[in-house]
Amino acid sequence: MHKFLVVGLISLTFFWTNPNFAKAVDGLYFSEKLATENGYLILGIEIFTEKGKSFYNAQELRFQNSRGFEEVLFVGKVTTEGRDLLLVPEACQIRATDTWGKKMALLRRFDCDHLQFQMVPDSSGLFKISESLLGTQKQVSLPYVLEHHAGDPVAVRFEAPLLTTEGIWGFHLNGLGGRDPEKSWNPSKQAWGPFQGYKPGPGLQFYRWKRTFSN
Repeated sequence: MHKFLVVGLISLTFFWTNPNFAKAVDGLYFSEKLATENGYLILGIEIFTEKGKSFYNAQELRFQNSRGFEEVLFVGKVTTEGRDLLLVPEACQIRATDTWGKKMALLRRFDCDHLQFQMVPDSSGLFKISESLLGTQKQVSLPYVLEHHAGDPVAVRFEAPLLTTEGIWGFHLNGLGGRDPEKSWNPSKQAWGPFQGYKPGPGLQFYRWKRTFSN
């Protein structure tokens, strides 16, 4: 049975001059699993629109050989500059565990309102963020863009050393227990399809569960 790292969710308010543009960027954005000096990281951003305003949840899973697993969570606001998004965090925290599958515990909160991140679309329309949440990776591409409804439980599945099972980590995973996902992401069709089991393959794989009141 897969073990879940439950993500703590955060909300960041977007201030837009064009509500149609805000709606157009709704979805889930993920980086690749990126190698770092002592491990790897994955960055995820959930963008959604509510009552004409846009919000996002941003989180970063980090593994370091000497420290184990960390989640970096930011809360802040975003303004627009043309088609670029400027992300200004207002509150930040890090959660950690030394063993995959154990609940993340709050490690520290820290001031971060002096930081600023820029999300810029490239020629193909895919976004890059100026750096990872802790600044260890520059110009991070977000090549995985998933259709998404705010609050739906969605996880990325990946393989990595020192995991007792495959890594399953993502958004809104509270209360899932051992239930199987309802949907799998089909990258060739850019759409969700019925879940037909966890299948090995290159790159990251994405799964969606049916939302419950406990999520």
